[in-house]
Amino acid sequence: MTSQEQLLLSNGDSTGSRSNKFVIVTLSAWKKNWLLFAGLTLGFCLFYILSQLSITETFSFRFFNYAVQNPKYSVWPEFELTPPIDDVYFRSQCAKNGKYSVTGLSDIKKEWAKSRNFLCQTLYDKFTSIFTLEARKATHNIPAPLRIKVLGWLANNNDLYKEALDQDVVHIVSEYTREHTVFNPLRDKRPVLPPEQSEESYFSDIMNSSAKNCDFCRFKSFTAEHTFGRVESKHAFSASNIFKIDTLHALLVLKKHDPLHWSLEEFLDLFQLTETWLAKAHSNNPKARYPAVIWDTLPKCGASQVHPHMHVVLDFERYHGEMEAWRKGAQDYFVAHSANYFSDLVAIYAALNLTVTYGKAVAFASLVPRKDHEVVIIAEKPNTDFYTLLYFVLRAFIDDLHKMCFSMGVGLPAIDVPEGSLPAYARVITRGYVTDLRTDISSLELFMATNVNIDPYKTIEIVRRSVEHRSEEAQLKH
Repeated sequence: MTSQEQLLLSNGDSTGSRSNKFVIVTLSAWKKNWLLFAGLTLGFCLFYILSQLSITETFSFRFFNYAVQNPKYSVWPEFELTPPIDDVYFRSQCAKNGKYSVTGLSDIKKEWAKSRNFLCQTLYDKFTSIFTLEARKATHNIPAPLRIKVLGWLANNNDLYKEALDQDVVHIVSEYTREHTVFNPLRDKRPVLPPEQSEESYFSDIMNSSAKNCDFCRFKSFTAEHTFGRVESKHAFSASNIFKIDTLHALLVLKKHDPLHWSLEEFLDLFQLTETWLAKAHSNNPKARYPAVIWDTLPKCGASQVHPHMHVVLDFERYHGEMEAWRKGAQDYFVAHSANYFSDLVAIYAALNLTVTYGKAVAFASLVPRKDHEVVIIAEKPNTDFYTLLYFVLRAFIDDLHKMCFSMGVGLPAIDVPEGSLPAYARVITRGYVTDLRTDISSLELFMATNVNIDPYKTIEIVRRSVEHRSEEAQLKH
């Protein structure tokens, strides 16, 4: 037996007592540790729960803010085509002096602001709510060696050279659609050398060469159909686009291969068939409600085929891109003014003498064009007057301005959606020479402000003449 064992035996009673005390102390310490561990665990759990509640609240707050910033659309007042005052009344009562041009608008605005006429004041408030207009001066000194070169660019025109030293630059911003256009009319006055190959020769060559293997000229064999079938009329047909941008994406195509020379009858037939396709697509997809049309001509505009064809989309949720931006801007305007944005827009353009009407449709030369000669055509619904006026505008571009390339976007009223209901509208612009290798759209237009050099007052005069003589021709035929 070891000395340690003997010591333990001799101290048996005291050892047992110590052992009991040791157990009690150990249990007490373990209990404290357990309570500490449990407390820490509970605290961590409470912290985790509260932090999650905080995240949820933050998310809810952000979502609420998002919902506020993107409100649901309201039912707007009906679109009114007839403005409260016309350009004659405006000139006599609102702004008696001033040059009606894009560079003269600043002076007109200053005089307009001073008018005490109630109708003039009301329309002025609407104008300044929708548009911000700033006229700026751009001056510089040109060294003598460069002066000779600049004069050469300006065909040795000393008056144009003086303008180049002291240029008028006009910025116009549409506050509700967030469009920003910069005008410098001097750039339009520069003499432009015609292309080496005439546009007529280029057009004849490309039309004849493309007709040989044109899929659209043999559409029954070389175009696809939607699962609900094709629609066809006397002058046009539909096809399903092979490479789609949406579920319901169609091509509406004229049967004639020539992309520029089509009659009013053919044009109206094309758009009547477009409406037929939209009705059929909606009946097979009742939740698809938002129709839009785009049309580009010839490779200069990015058209993949020379044969005339439009892209038609019927979306389920909203309009695409800029069309929804216009709708959102109109909703913001309604919230601010309890008025129909498009009615007030037409009223402003009419007062400034930038409109022409045809029946139940109106066209105006835009103050914030995306590119040269932009004209907007509007009607409450896509009626015959709307499409006829659109035809007159396109013929003005092609036949009177001799612009072979145009780009067009058409927004039509949503199907059975009274909230945020767009009128029928089309936006049309011209493009550059069809033979020009340079693009007419750059990073400036894509990422900053659009630069346009054509005065809207020049554009509307050309459109007015087109409407006048072509409407007379149409009446004579009937």
